[in-house]
Amino acid sequence: MLTGDWISIFMALIATASAVVTFAVFRASTDPLVIVYAEPDLARPSIVNLIIKNIGKGPAHNISFTSDRPLPCEAFGIGEPSTVARAMSSGPIVTGIPFLAPEQKLSLTWGQYGGLHKYIGSEPIKISATFRRSYKSRMFSRKLSSTTCLDIQTFERSESSEHGFGPNIVKEMKVLNKTMKCLEDHLTSVNQTNHENT
Repeated sequence: MLTGDWISIFMALIATASAVVTFAVFRASTDPLVIVYAEPDLARPSIVNLIIKNIGKGPAHNISFTSDRPLPCEAFGIGEPSTVARAMSSGPIVTGIPFLAPEQKLSLTWGQYGGLHKYIGSEPIKISATFRRSYKSRMFSRKLSSTTCLDIQTFERSESSEHGFGPNIVKEMKVLNKTMKCLEDHLTSVNQTNHENT
């Protein structure tokens, strides 16, 4: 082959690679990406929320979810309860979501560490989300998917697994109340002594 032929082939390869990179950048800047994860609720200590979020750059349509085993629902209990929570039978994880805008998220009250750990155990639940791009053209509307793991052991020894802010306040208030009672008794005793001396 002539040198000119090799140059032509090389230029064609560069053009092809450039087109692939351009398409990949375009996809990254326009595709949705829906994930599911657990997150502590900062406004309600000890509560763990289940978050569904579109972290991609484009809107997601017709979102549905599958998991390798059922998810728990309302699994409450800071310590492990005596009974196991029921399986999730309603809500967006079960029924799906028609639309999520970029960076939009749904937050579901999932439970507390003890109740969730009692149900899930040490083996994470794998959950997959399937969704479509927003393009009207069928050529660009093929299904996309993502898989995440829900592992409650991540929260062991965290604020979510401890008694939390609310119960700690109650405990501190009881100690304070006991101290105030002792102080009140002491002041009453001192007043009585002073009254008797006068």
